[in-house]
Amino acid sequence: MTHNELPTGRRNLTAHTRARVLVVDDDCDILFFVKLVLENEGIGVLCAEDGPQALELLANNACTVMITDQNMPLMDGFELAHRARRLRPGIVIFMGTGHIYPGIQARAQSAGIRQVFGKPFNFPYLFAALNDVLSGETQNQPADREE
Repeated sequence: MTHNELPTGRRNLTAHTRARVLVVDDDCDILFFVKLVLENEGIGVLCAEDGPQALELLANNACTVMITDQNMPLMDGFELAHRARRLRPGIVIFMGTGHIYPGIQARAQSAGIRQVFGKPFNFPYLFAALNDVLSGETQNQPADREE
């Protein structure tokens, strides 16, 4: 889906109540708000304020999706994505950023990031992307599966 297409259909994320999403952002207000919105949709959420904390959570918790910020201290979203994919090869990674620039999607894909979203988040787009991932995850493998 390109950023010009509107997602169609009703959000159906509540069927994925056992899925876990890791949200990583150094802005505590964004972290809290995204957590609140996703939990309202019935999704289990873990939160980290930086890359090292995110990697520690991934080492100890099965997560289906990681949503990371691009610009963070200690480790940016691209480096975090590289390391997260080594730790959890099957994880789907989305990145949010306030700095969309030409070539960012290609750079993101080379880091193992499926899609880049502009900030502030357009939640209908994010929900559509999450629904695609979580629908496939719940059909193909148990939600509690540890890798």
